[in-house]
Amino acid sequence: MRLSLPALIALFLTCPCFSQEPPAPPLHSTAPAVEASNRPKIGVALEGGGALGEAHVGVLKWFEEHQIPIDYLAGTSIGGLVGGIYATGKPVAQLQEILRTANWPLLLGGGTPYEDLSFRRKEDARAVPNSVQVGLKHGAALPPGLNTGHQINLLIDRETIDYSNIPSFDDLPIPFRCVSTELISGQAYVFQSGSLSDAMRATISIPGVFAPVRQGDKIFVDGGMVDNLPTDVVRKMGADVVIAVHLQLSPASAKEIQGAFSVLGRSVALVIAETEIRGMAGADLIVNANVAEYSSTDYQKTEQLIQRGYDAAQEKAQILKAYSLDDSAWAEYLQQKKSRMRGAQGAPEFILVEGVDPEGKKNIENLLKNFVGKPLDTKSLDHVLTRLTGVGRYDSITYSVVNDGNQSGLSIRVHEKTYAPPFLLPFVEINGSEPQDVDFTMGARITAMDVWGYRSEWRTDLKFGATYGIASELYRPFQPLGKWFFAPFVNAGQTNFKVYKNSDPRAIYRLDNVLAGVDLGYSLSRFNEIRFGYGVGYQDYALRLGIPDFASTSGRVGSFHARYILDHTNEAVIPTRGIFLKASYEWFDTTPISTHAYPSVELLVQYFQPVSSAGSLFSTANGASTFGHSSAGAPIYFLGGVGRLSAYGLNELIGNQFFIGRTGYLHKVFTLPPFVGKQVYLTGFAEVGKMYGDPFHAPKLSGDFAGGVLAETFFGPILLGGSVGDTGHQKWFFQLGRVF
Repeated sequence: MRLSLPALIALFLTCPCFSQEPPAPPLHSTAPAVEASNRPKIGVALEGGGALGEAHVGVLKWFEEHQIPIDYLAGTSIGGLVGGIYATGKPVAQLQEILRTANWPLLLGGGTPYEDLSFRRKEDARAVPNSVQVGLKHGAALPPGLNTGHQINLLIDRETIDYSNIPSFDDLPIPFRCVSTELISGQAYVFQSGSLSDAMRATISIPGVFAPVRQGDKIFVDGGMVDNLPTDVVRKMGADVVIAVHLQLSPASAKEIQGAFSVLGRSVALVIAETEIRGMAGADLIVNANVAEYSSTDYQKTEQLIQRGYDAAQEKAQILKAYSLDDSAWAEYLQQKKSRMRGAQGAPEFILVEGVDPEGKKNIENLLKNFVGKPLDTKSLDHVLTRLTGVGRYDSITYSVVNDGNQSGLSIRVHEKTYAPPFLLPFVEINGSEPQDVDFTMGARITAMDVWGYRSEWRTDLKFGATYGIASELYRPFQPLGKWFFAPFVNAGQTNFKVYKNSDPRAIYRLDNVLAGVDLGYSLSRFNEIRFGYGVGYQDYALRLGIPDFASTSGRVGSFHARYILDHTNEAVIPTRGIFLKASYEWFDTTPISTHAYPSVELLVQYFQPVSSAGSLFSTANGASTFGHSSAGAPIYFLGGVGRLSAYGLNELIGNQFFIGRTGYLHKVFTLPPFVGKQVYLTGFAEVGKMYGDPFHAPKLSGDFAGGVLAETFFGPILLGGSVGDTGHQKWFFQLGRVF
């Protein structure tokens, strides 16, 4: 990404300008036509402005109700999106319903929904709970946009599929144009033929927000910087009367321009304002939609914004009615528009996949073969294509209808990431379970794909700070689309293990370990996986400071292990719905902490249940046991710290068997601005647990109450809170990193 992030943020937040409307040029008055052939041709230009552009629908609605024809239509950004869908002949009521029911958080949030990610990408999202991704394909580079555009692509494809292969946009029910900026030349580009879907996607591609649209050597982004109100385009199409729909905002004030972002944002807005002034000067009539009290991100306020557009047209009723048709002429206009409409596409007779290598093409065609010979179910197709993006190697996948002689087929265009794989996921972890002694660790997960055949992955984790370590795994399916896999691995690490009593430090151990082995596994679905294997290595537990809670020891370790994970939650970082389960079993045949072989079983269950639009209840249960094995030279399990009896000291309770339960409530209080994060929650929870075999005589039952503020930020979840427990335990804490 070459543009600076502040510039991109400013452009996204200030796309509609703060300019005042100049005096409108004189109108070319025309009496209402009795015969359609005698009337002037009317063209409409729709302005860009983010969510504010939903007001365009209100203007179009007023036009329909008052029988004002639109012979030519052009738009930029959201104006191009609204105009393009309307140009396909959909009535305003249907357009209004599309906007009202659209999942705007999903469309604008970027990325594949967590539930649609492959199992391995879910593992990545849980292990690295932030939104930062760096591509390593051609050197280190950020993605070209925070949003790949996949979801908005699907919406556009779905609504325009009947017009996939028209030779010219003049052949639409309403002749249409949309404006984009071509980055290489820096010039405005007017789409008038080719893929209607690509054209609409290009005009809304806010730089840095949406990934640009690439066609050969051309790169297209939002057209707002060069022609945000394209009246000149409408005039060139042949319009006798040009009507501009302008999104009128309040002027900027000095006190609003304080920080760097606001200064930069105002500068970008002035550039856009200049293009709008040119656009308004080229109009015969300007319909001003007063949307001053709304934001360019208010996509959920569809009805209010549409009403503003309707009211704006009503204010110009006396002038606009001069272009109203009588019933006969209106019926003729509708008939002409209907004659250019296309019916629903028939069942595709073949699948054509483009944009990937032969192996990928073969596997995707095989995955989509069930869509051949059946009426096209776009909802099901959307789900399948979204899950394909969840594998991690594709930015987006689009579709359209193609003709091959006498056959009609489905064209699938795969848009691979230009910057990855390999990709790097950096992370920072801050553990403030003991605020006077904070641990800081940074690191990264690096993943290379197809290193040993299709769908194989080489994944490596690096850590530095309180923990130093490297963990590397080579994942290899036996068959390209098979479920069975094997995964050789090697791990090595060193960490300072701290033990506290209440808030007093008791001991610091240095734990060194090396482990290598191989797993055999089966991927049941994108929600669950089972694997088992054997590992052998070396462990060293050495007291560095303080009073020993257990003896220092070192030696060889060998163990058979098995693990099952089920993840049916809706988010990786802060779930609000679903269930997560992890069950693991280990049989240690050799270990330095025991003279005998022994088993270890651990179970973690987390459940999240929404109870309102803003609130969710959650319950978690975690327990482990060595099944009565008591000859271990050192404890196996530890409790104490955030989420594991939060009021207790870090690792205060030690033993060979435990259970802990946590029940609480998450309440969403507000949404963070784009590029900063997602949601901020208030949370409160109660914990109860028990450690068995603790040599320091732990309570029969330990418990506490905790609460705080939990924010899901761009850099990861931040938790700030406090806890009060039994036997005098209490403290405040903070954390950056995993909280569930």
